[in-house]
Amino acid sequence: MKKLIGLCAAGLVLAAPLCQAQTAPKPAAPAMTLTKMDEAKQKGWLAAWDKEISGEAKGFRKCDSSVGEDIAWQVSPMLNGFYWGYMATKDPKYVDMLVDWTDSMVKRAVKEPDGYVGWPSFSAAGTDIDNLDKSWDADSMLSDATAFRPIVLMASEMIKNPALKEKYGAKGESYLKLAEELYQKWATRGGWRETENGGMISLVLPYGLDQTRTKWMGWDTRNDPGHGFSHPQNKANEVALWMLAMWDVTGKPEYKERAEKWFILLKSRIKASNEGTYDIWNYWQPAGPWDYKPDGSTKHWVGVHPRSGYYEMDVSGVVAAYEHSLVFTKADVDRFIATAKTAWIDGPHASPAPGMLISVVPASGLAKQVNVCFANAKLSEPLSAGPGALLGTVVNCQWDPKTNKGSIVIQPKAAPATQVTVTMTGDDTKIQVLRMWSALLPYDAEIRKHVETTDLDPTAWGANPYWIYRCQEAGK
Repeated sequence: MKKLIGLCAAGLVLAAPLCQAQTAPKPAAPAMTLTKMDEAKQKGWLAAWDKEISGEAKGFRKCDSSVGEDIAWQVSPMLNGFYWGYMATKDPKYVDMLVDWTDSMVKRAVKEPDGYVGWPSFSAAGTDIDNLDKSWDADSMLSDATAFRPIVLMASEMIKNPALKEKYGAKGESYLKLAEELYQKWATRGGWRETENGGMISLVLPYGLDQTRTKWMGWDTRNDPGHGFSHPQNKANEVALWMLAMWDVTGKPEYKERAEKWFILLKSRIKASNEGTYDIWNYWQPAGPWDYKPDGSTKHWVGVHPRSGYYEMDVSGVVAAYEHSLVFTKADVDRFIATAKTAWIDGPHASPAPGMLISVVPASGLAKQVNVCFANAKLSEPLSAGPGALLGTVVNCQWDPKTNKGSIVIQPKAAPATQVTVTMTGDDTKIQVLRMWSALLPYDAEIRKHVETTDLDPTAWGANPYWIYRCQEAGK
């Protein structure tokens, strides 16, 4: 797709009516270890989640005000919750919630000089590279992608599901039309660039609106040499997930092509180690000459990010590509699973789960350092927490986020065999746990058990019933 898609002068004419789009056949689903969730646990989780999201839908109405990249972090998690809530329960009240939030956002859209709409802001880029967050009043591709992925998926249900079509069918069609227009907006503006080896990446460009919001600033030079800043991997994956949703719903190959080319680039950046794992990859790295300063240095630091959440987004992209039979294979997923069980990073205090191997210092009293890993990790035992460390197995882990305190019960590996209880606090105890990427949950029973017992929180911000839905589908 070296040539950008041409549009009419108004910038709003689609290449073909949505109703004429042919849905592409879905690839065969990969084999999973996923089974149905315990019925009582599922019921309790959904009840607690429903109470939380219903309150947030009324009391945290960021759909009424968020602009720029804030939409991605303040609105999109709720839209995802509404969509997956409907898919897991088939309760149309979640459709109503998504319509309420979507319509509130859409009616605030600003028509820009090229005829497209957006939600511009001076912080739309989410970075001050090239003064992007200070100089340009612009909209955000990331926000369009993260918000319209669940909107597009729900729109498909509205149009195709007989239980929803009469009431919501026309609304769903309008959402799909807008999603296609937003895609055309970014394609026309130069929001993707091709890279070496057949890859492609989304990026932020230095242009925006003037004070009247009727004229462009920097428009004619936005694609000049040296202009532009490639998305970090997590953002590029979010854009690709939007493209996969658009492909799923419309069947149009251009969406598949955008996603596939990004995954080609992503795979080239992730290097295999000799131990059956991957080296943890860089959070950002240059994708082309536009990512370098005139002196030859990169516009952004290159290295591993200490926050594991960014890598959760990356692995979600990898698994989605695999499930669409694009680029990544079962062997790749198996290697990611091995990496998840071996790589270390700072983690939450509730992470040590029963059955995990543990190394802790001191052997009693207040723990300063706690290292844990699965019994079948690539490491035969967890990294030592230091001189005099106690090595054993986690029997129980309790953590109270309100008091910021907790305890771990340990069965020592060596005599004496008497169980030891170690206390910990959020201020003094450092936890080293594995990168338990929840996206791998359908393909490894141990990861699923860990996520369900330590990470699945129905009251957490951004929680949604996605995994409950997946478990339901797998259990049929």
